[in-house]
Amino acid sequence: MHRKTQSRTRLLAAAESVFYDQGITTTSIDTVARAAEVTKPTVYTHFPSKSALAAAALTARHARRRAELDACLAAADPGVERVLTVFACLGTWYERGGHRGCAFVNAATQSPADSEILRAAREEKRWLNDTLTTLCAQAGLANPDLVASQLLLLIDGVAGRVAVQGHPAAAEAIDAATQAARALTTAAGGWP
Repeated sequence: MHRKTQSRTRLLAAAESVFYDQGITTTSIDTVARAAEVTKPTVYTHFPSKSALAAAALTARHARRRAELDACLAAADPGVERVLTVFACLGTWYERGGHRGCAFVNAATQSPADSEILRAAREEKRWLNDTLTTLCAQAGLANPDLVASQLLLLIDGVAGRVAVQGHPAAAEAIDAATQAARALTTAAGGWP
């Protein structure tokens, strides 16, 4: 791998970790550069601003989350079970990390309305809503758009619970969200 590419890769990984753990607004470029073991000028060689770096880190996180969810869904039975697999995959993610809730929600709350950070967060949520809508439609649920929106509210609710109550609250929150998702899908015509 070319040295410049290695620096960019390290920067993205460090930015993702540091911004998630410490917050975007409270973290300096110097902190990210130290975590990535690069110089501050190297940061600006790859990214014109802290916002651009944070947005790129969110985009990289989204690509990994998307691949993880795609793998979970590919292994799931079709129908409502595939819809509920989203919650199982979410549970696996929280078991591995996720101690501060959803990085995308966190980033959105720290960003001005016109920022590239907020655009990256919105893109991830739009993709997840579209994915849920497709899964609900494939499962034959009535009002797949509405059910998908409700399921996304449950997912974001888990993130909020974890952000406020801490990582130990994740398992209980995911269990409650999964039960609510099952009730929603059943009410929309899925099997009980």
